[in-house]
Amino acid sequence: MAQQTKAQRTKQAIFESALGLFREKGFDQVSIQQITERAKTAKGTFYTYFATKSDIIVEEFWAIDAYYRSIAREVGQESSCSDKLLKFTELQLTYIRDVIGCPTLKVLYANQVLQEGSEKVITDQSRFWHTFIRSIIEEGQISGEFNQALDAYSYAILFNRAIRGLFLDWNIASASFDLVEEGLQYCRHLLLGALLSTQATQKGLVGRSDDC
Repeated sequence: MAQQTKAQRTKQAIFESALGLFREKGFDQVSIQQITERAKTAKGTFYTYFATKSDIIVEEFWAIDAYYRSIAREVGQESSCSDKLLKFTELQLTYIRDVIGCPTLKVLYANQVLQEGSEKVITDQSRFWHTFIRSIIEEGQISGEFNQALDAYSYAILFNRAIRGLFLDWNIASASFDLVEEGLQYCRHLLLGALLSTQATQKGLVGRSDDC
């Protein structure tokens, strides 16, 4: 791995300082002064990398998308589109549970809920999360595995909206249930059931049922 430049290290320090403080105090209770003090850098340096505190939140969402890009090849090796969606969901939920964690996810969701307007990164349809799910659904529709009651774009919106609902429920419950275990059951028994074509259902093509 290439060594980070001084500028990259400074930006990362500010980023990590901000997220840590958001988790501890809440987004609205943290000042830019506090962020830069913890990062051991000048207050003015913050504005070299971020225009506002909310840009930290946006940066984290794009970092999550970068992870999703990194697993695309692994997901693509699954034989059926049902299994591709299950594999992506498994890796996605594991990453959120084990790397992002409930406290940080609460900060991300709270910020997006409280932010004014409807144009928000969490629901941005240009994110890789959306475009990748859409491509899998489209592939499944072409092969006849998935039905065509709705187009792939609309199904991808509904699929990701359902997963965001799962994340929200996990937040509300303060991670009192296993996100991966519950999420896979949710995907397998509810979401895939809505996607599968009649022909695929008759063939028993419902994903890796041995994982239940």
